[in-house]
Amino acid sequence: MVRLLKIEWLKIKNYRAFWIFSVFYLVSIFIVNYIAWYIEQRTTSEIPESTVILGHAFSFPNVWQTVGWLSSWLLYFPGMIIIMLMVNEVNFKTHRQNIIDGWSRQQFIGVKIALVVIFSLLITVINVITGLFFGFISDTSFSLDGTSYILYIFIQALAYLFFALMLAVLFRRSGLAIIIFFLYGIIFEWLITALTNFQFKLSPAGYFLPLQASDVLIPIPFGKKVFYPDSPDTSILIIAVLAYITLYVFFARKKFLIDDL
Repeated sequence: MVRLLKIEWLKIKNYRAFWIFSVFYLVSIFIVNYIAWYIEQRTTSEIPESTVILGHAFSFPNVWQTVGWLSSWLLYFPGMIIIMLMVNEVNFKTHRQNIIDGWSRQQFIGVKIALVVIFSLLITVINVITGLFFGFISDTSFSLDGTSYILYIFIQALAYLFFALMLAVLFRRSGLAIIIFFLYGIIFEWLITALTNFQFKLSPAGYFLPLQASDVLIPIPFGKKVFYPDSPDTSILIIAVLAYITLYVFFARKKFLIDDL
């Protein structure tokens, strides 16, 4: 697997779009969190009473949830990278060449699965570094409380990126897969959740939709009771997300193994 990953890196390292979106993702995480941190600092200095409602979002241990929630909105960019990397293999026939050169189909899709896991780990590390930075500049003492959100960040990243990989394998067109990825995650799933939970009074069924289940793991700080009033227990949500991840991997792998090259 290490040898295959090295070959995968040779494909990626000269891909300009990969570096553009990666840098944009890194910069965006810092900028989004900095803007939120700056607004919090100004608000608490001018309206001290606001901390009663808002709390200290960037202080330890709250910073892990805050950074995780803010950064989760940017997961569509690593998802786009996964989609483009997979679809490019099909467009440029490099997947066919790899198999002609001796790779099995299982090895090829296995490398893509391993790549998603590596990306998810990197995303988690970036979130941890961001959390430490803003936690320390908020003049609070380091605390291990709340670090369970680091695990949730990793699980959420896996859910989004494996969902993106499945879409890439199913549709084989980056534009279509990216459009579906964005529209479903940002618009359709939220509408379905709202209709299911509030219009049809079927709560908490709406929280078990594919991406929503991972989103509920990291709710908006100070607003969980407003946005997720009847959310299931965290352990149940984790089981649901892991089940979805398993299905994403199964369908992506199955489709690639039976499709024509």
